[in-house]
Amino acid sequence: IDWAHYKKLVPVAGLVENFQKQYEALKVPYPQDKVSSQVDAQIKESQSEIDSYKKASEQRIQSYQKEIAHLKSLLPYDQ
Repeated sequence: IDWAHYKKLVPVAGLVENFQKQYEALKVPYPQDKVSSQVDAQIKESQSEIDSYKKASEQRIQSYQKEIAHLKSLLPYDQ
């Protein structure tokens, strides 16, 4: 928050300083982080599954490319 900007705009003396003190004194309690470790474990587990899927996909792509190359090497039907 740009308090200096508000101090210039608000004509009431002390109002912005009062709000600033109240704002800075306000403490919002945040809950403890209990699930980040579980999420990290799921990410690592998913990453291994993703890597294995990518590897299998690359193998399928290579197989299909060989099949396409074979089909292109054949004579056309009209010959």
